[in-house]
Amino acid sequence: MKLQLLTALGALAGTACSLLAEGIGEAATAWILPFTAGGFIYVGTVSVIPELLRDAAPLQSLLEVLGLVCGVAMMVLIAHYE
Repeated sequence: MKLQLLTALGALAGTACSLLAEGIGEAATAWILPFTAGGFIYVGTVSVIPELLRDAAPLQSLLEVLGLVCGVAMMVLIAHYE
């Protein structure tokens, strides 16, 4: 329960930082968006994908990797059209 509280406090701190950085303008967005996207990609490739691929059929593994690639593509599209 204490670790859950620590995680929630981290989320609140991140929210406060992003709200404070909103007024900075384009410089904050140019730095925060790649950092956040990189974090998601890192977690997906290092933690989640090996677990998903461990006991999966080849077709299921292909679908899971395609899902990761589609997620990365969505992040690129959001960054481009934002």
